[in-house]
Amino acid sequence: MAAPKTRTIRQQVFVHASPKKVFKAITQPKVLRRWFLDEAELSPRKGGRYRFTWEGGPTHTGKVIEFVRGKRLTLTWEWSDQPEVGMTKLKLALVPKEGGTVVKFTHSGIPRGERWVSFYGGAIQGWTYFGMNLKSVLEHGRDLRSDNDW
Repeated sequence: MAAPKTRTIRQQVFVHASPKKVFKAITQPKVLRRWFLDEAELSPRKGGRYRFTWEGGPTHTGKVIEFVRGKRLTLTWEWSDQPEVGMTKLKLALVPKEGGTVVKFTHSGIPRGERWVSFYGGAIQGWTYFGMNLKSVLEHGRDLRSDNDW
């Protein structure tokens, strides 16, 4: 059996916050800027468009392919600065648990091959970091990207 041509990253983080609060954090531009990126535009509906920008970093644009209020957000994840990656897919799913919410990050469609190993590792590190920052912001009001909070 041939190996798949792409890789998938699956991570999750437990946040002591309601699914409603977490969903707001992953879908509202003002809140997205508190834990994830520098500039955000997001049309919160299936078929809507988004644009996420990091200062000194990449810009991702794409389409909302799934929007289930309070439960799931799935986006095409396009790399404007690295078009050779192609289109990948990012799914954020919320699972209510006693005392909070499990946020499941699934990033699929990442190319395989030696050329993509460091890219894949960087994506794993990025989602780990941003998952922990989401947790920090929602639980403690502290953005780990800022020295001002310490």
